[in-house]
Parts: sequence; structure tokens; C-alpha cells
Amino acid sequence: MKTRSYFSLALIAALGVTAAGCGSNDTNTQNSAASGGKTVLQYYTWTDEADYMQKVVDAFNAQSSTAEVKMNTISNNADEYNTKIMNNLTGGSKMDLYSMNGTSSLGLYSSKNQLVDLTDRIKSANLDVGAYGPSYQDIVETLTGGKYVALPYRTSEYALFYNKAIFDKEGLPYPTQMTWNEYADLAKQLTKGDGAGKQWGGYFADWLTAPLSALQKGTTILDDSLDDVVEWLDFQDRLYYKDQSHMSYKQMNGESVDWIKQFESGNVAMLVNGEWTVNMLKADIASGKTDINFDMAPLPLPEGTTDPVTVGGVSTFIGINPASKNADAAFEFVKFLAGEQGESIIAQSSVLPAYSSDKTKDAFLSATGIQGSSYFFEANTVIENQPIAQIDEINRLYNEQRDLFLFEEIDSAKAIQNYLDARKSVLNP
Repeated sequence: MKTRSYFSLALIAALGVTAAGCGSNDTNTQNSAASGGKTVLQYYTWTDEADYMQKVVDAFNAQSSTAEVKMNTISNNADEYNTKIMNNLTGGSKMDLYSMNGTSSLGLYSSKNQLVDLTDRIKSANLDVGAYGPSYQDIVETLTGGKYVALPYRTSEYALFYNKAIFDKEGLPYPTQMTWNEYADLAKQLTKGDGAGKQWGGYFADWLTAPLSALQKGTTILDDSLDDVVEWLDFQDRLYYKDQSHMSYKQMNGESVDWIKQFESGNVAMLVNGEWTVNMLKADIASGKTDINFDMAPLPLPEGTTDPVTVGGVSTFIGINPASKNADAAFEFVKFLAGEQGESIIAQSSVLPAYSSDKTKDAFLSATGIQGSSYFFEANTVIENQPIAQIDEINRLYNEQRDLFLFEEIDSAKAIQNYLDARKSVLNP
């Protein structure tokens, strides 16, 4: 899952595609007709969601006397998913509902008027939108002008995952809350050997672009002063090159290393990654792909910070196609999926739900079966991607300079200055 932000990066291009409808090989686009008295709803999402979303669909279909949802999946590849969704939206497909990954995707689909305004329906249904947390309200106010055009059903948070066997072998206590400097020191201590069998103290995937410690301090890449971002880049340089406690950015990028397989191989002590790691690891353990004994600890903190702070926010949404002739029936599924009942089903698959309640929390903790997973409900979460329409282009500019720095072609100060210069044309055209 190297492309965690796979959808937002290619969405602008996909939105510009004019289509003659979906090809015959992508999904089921049958007419939404009555089936045993029920209205058939065509719902589209990406392949990674198939397992747990099918459980939600089945539960909804079993309890609904008026609607039946048919789930269609498209490849996770950004170009393929977004292009085919736009083909459906502009080409006369019978698609009723679709999922969106990331706030930038939500903002762009909304800006193209490709989502039904659900505000009145949400008010009439007396839905508790406060259960999705403050980040959702920020997104609604900033991206969609205060209108509710989609509801979230997944949220993201970063944490520190660790291989218990390595700590047992080294006679070291399992990680708890620590600072980023303490993390780096521990990773260096745990790094041993060389070659293919080298034990890495930590692993920080090359696609994980967010300046975590800067965000934890309240600094974003939209700010005027980016000293905290420079500090984060220099910290990554320490992990990759100075301490050599993490596989280098050059090696990961050049060899297209699969981060989850690298951790599952048993030669990585600690892994900074998102909540989706729990679901992926448990699925691979269940299928016999790995026997790793893992747990998780809070994301490390900047010096001087005491309360746990992680990075993420609501990340996955469902909305209704304006061309759907079944908007009322479709909203029933939206309510079910994004409400406590559907979210509890998602949580039972070790997927972190956007809807926060005692029931969804208990379902998630019971499903993960790992002691540290309660952290996801205890930490303060700051938004990873700021909810502005230009965030994809801003991220692209930042990542270009970050790449040059991590490939050791320029220093961190030059990288940030280049980014600030380029950013002006986007924020102040």
C-alpha cells in the first residue's frame, strides 16, 4: 500500500476526463431496478475496501425492506479509480453512490458539483455529525462551504508499531510514549548487522510525506515560517543517512520496497505508520503470510510536548451521484454506513471508524486484540492535509523539494526556500 494517498494525486487529471461511459470490464452498471420490491443501488469503492465493506453492505441489505446495495470495486490505482468514477459521473452510468479517499478528493468532487447536498437530509434525520470530531467540521466549513455533501466512515491516525520478538531478544522494554529524539536513539541502538539480514531499528516509508513533528507542534506547510518543517527534514536525514538506523530513502525508492512486507519479514524493530497497519497485519497473519508478534505505542512527540498528539483526521467519505434517481434510498445506505451500526461493523475488521462512540470503540479494541490500540481514542489528532482546494498542488510542490533533499541533492534550507518560492504562484496567483 505504498500509495496511501493514491487517489488525491491523480484526481485533478481524472476530473478533466470527458467520458463516453464505463468500459465493460470495470464494474457492474446495471439499471437500478426493483428486486423483490427493493430499489437496487449501485455503490462503487476501491478494491482494498472489498472485505469489510461487503460486510456492511450485507448487513444493510438484510435489515432494509426498501433498498438493496450492489457493491462494485475498482483498482486502487489512482488513475484507474478516479478516471472510471468520473466516467460514471459524466457518462450516464447508473452509479448511485461512491467513496472518496482524502479531503482533497472530497473538495474536488464537490467543486465539480458531483455530489448531492445532504445538509437538509442530515438535519431531518437528526444525525449526530459531532461524532466525527472537529476535523470533519473544519473540512465542511473550508472545503464545501458549510454544506454536508458526504459523510466520513474512516479516520486515520499515525502510531508507532513494533516487533515484540526483537525487543524480547534484545532484552529491552517495549516502547511507550517517547520523544522523536528518544525514538532515533532507540532505533540506532537496535540497528545491527548488514546486507539482506540487517536488523533495522526502524522503518519510515518513502511515501509517508507528512512533516509529523511539525504538525504536532501546530505548523503546517501553508505557514509563513517553516522552521519546524526544516527541523523535521533534518530529522529524517538523521534516520536515513547519519544514523543509518532506517533503510535509506534512496534504497526504498530505488528498489520499490514494500513497507508492510519489510516489517513482516521480522528484521524491522519499529515502524511509524497509520492505523490501516493493524488491519493489514492481522489479515496477513490470518492468511499465513507472516507470524509477526506486534503491538503499538503512541506516535513519538516533539521535545517539550507531554500530551499525546497524533496526525490524521477523517479520511474516507461516501456521497451520492447527483444523477442518481434513487437519492432518498441511497441516503439510507449513507446513514447506515456512516452511523454507529455500520461503523461498528467496520471496526470489527480492525479498521478505525470515523464515528466515535463507546460501541464503535469497543468493537475496534475487541477486534484488534492488541493492548496499544486504545491510543487511537486517547490522543489528540491534528489534521494531516489542510482542507483547502489547492492542497494537492501544494503537496506536489513540497514533495518535489522534499525528494531533492532526501536524495541528497540540496540541503533542507534550500529545499524549503524553493518550496516557498513556488508556493507563491499557487496561493497568490
